[in-house]
Amino acid sequence: MAIRDIQFPSANGRDQIQGWIYEPVRPARAVVQVVHGLGEHSRRYLHMITRLLDAGFVVAADDHAGHGRTAVVSGEWGDTGPHGAVAVVEDEAALSRMVQETHPDLPFFMFGHSWGSMIARGFASAHGEVLSGLALCGVASQIRGIDEGVDRAALDRRIADEGGMARDDGFVDQMFEGFTSRYDHVNGPTDWIAVDPAVVLDHSRDPFNNLQAPMTLRFVRDFIELYDHVTAPEWYHGVASDLPVLIMSGDMDPVANYGEGAYHVANELQLSGHRDVRTRIWTGYRHEIHNDPDTREEVERELVDFIARHLA
Repeated sequence: MAIRDIQFPSANGRDQIQGWIYEPVRPARAVVQVVHGLGEHSRRYLHMITRLLDAGFVVAADDHAGHGRTAVVSGEWGDTGPHGAVAVVEDEAALSRMVQETHPDLPFFMFGHSWGSMIARGFASAHGEVLSGLALCGVASQIRGIDEGVDRAALDRRIADEGGMARDDGFVDQMFEGFTSRYDHVNGPTDWIAVDPAVVLDHSRDPFNNLQAPMTLRFVRDFIELYDHVTAPEWYHGVASDLPVLIMSGDMDPVANYGEGAYHVANELQLSGHRDVRTRIWTGYRHEIHNDPDTREEVERELVDFIARHLA
């Protein structure tokens, strides 16, 4: 395995995005771009990346603006910059161009988890012509706190009064309200991350994570705007109907409305003309099915099989 560190200017005009391109030791069969979620970083996917490399796939990944190593370099945590909803999608487009320049003949796939599933869906509607397949994990859909709970008018007023760089003091809590309400024996507010308490602990103590750090108000609004865009009925008709889509979730994942949101996305895709849609739900498991030790091997196998089926 060869790893290449890369940096490129963010579309937000502020950050230098920190990324990595992983090359397999065997002849490459495809490129897979991994898009991480909110408050984390791309090296939390190393187990999956290793499995993809073993299957003969080049892997590209970066740390989004306001996250991970990109935030360490810039000093800006929890903020994606001006027009962040658009910028994070365009940053993934920039990374995709970089890896496709070195592998122009390989099929190109994208895997997005959680917020990354939103970014990947935004990519699919804006740049979907380059995709051979789209995989969505922990897919964000039917989040009641965003659809009904967050006071959007109050958020806009706060931004107008204090500026977008003011830090959140409760809007994210509104978005994620009730995320642990269906669980017994709740130990902390991030128990929705995984069933295995070691995964939840690892997430909370990772110095490159910042899920519980206050976000800027403009990032909260950009997050909501991107969610609104990719969950709107128009989005489904804006994606090529022949694009294969894989949807994966746990049925105890509040980000996917406990599995119902995942089925909703799949049904809406099929109703809009998509016929190559596969949905896989893991019973009893939560958000990070790709990290939980009981499910990660199956999740990786499902992803590798999906890519292999669509290499042609």
